[in-house]
Amino acid sequence: MGNITLLFVLLITGEENTNTATSFDWTTFFYNSYIVEVFGGILLSVMGLMLVWWLKPKVKISPKIARETFANGSFGYSIKVINRSYLFKLVDVHFQLTMLKPKTSPKGMNLALKPITLKSDHVWFLGRRKAKWLTSDNDYATYAIILDVKEDFDLVEEWKKGNATFLDLKVISKNNFSGITSICHEKFSHPSCVKDGEFTHGNCLDIE
Repeated sequence: MGNITLLFVLLITGEENTNTATSFDWTTFFYNSYIVEVFGGILLSVMGLMLVWWLKPKVKISPKIARETFANGSFGYSIKVINRSYLFKLVDVHFQLTMLKPKTSPKGMNLALKPITLKSDHVWFLGRRKAKWLTSDNDYATYAIILDVKEDFDLVEEWKKGNATFLDLKVISKNNFSGITSICHEKFSHPSCVKDGEFTHGNCLDIE
């Protein structure tokens, strides 16, 4: 009888120990100051990164270059840039269009850079973007700008001459609320990026 009682006690004790081992004390977990500091720091870092992303300038550059034919037979090239933010303006906006071509060097290849002159390479601000249903054809799209290349430079002819592997347009701008600066760029890698026509009005990048 004594042996049976001892075995029963051992079984009960073992079951309680197993339940204790497999259970998790969440109260102790959350009251551990070190763990709370670590998870709090991670959470604040994630929230900070999201805030910075939200306050960064939102810029959209057209993936195509519009080509317009003038009466004298010459061509005009233009690229459209839009402020995509519905809340914030862009200020102190700079534009830089560059032609890049591989250049052989003694220990490999480098890129030779050649700036392309734009008629305007700086504006002080681009307005907030407007929803399509709030705009009309008579409204000024102050959130968009069309950059014209100087007339004496023919992009397609330069491509045909082999003087360019690709073109790169950089837009450096600031958010008017946060002052955060960002650089956005678009690469044009082939003459097929050029499309005849003009950019349409508003917050789209279509060429017609």
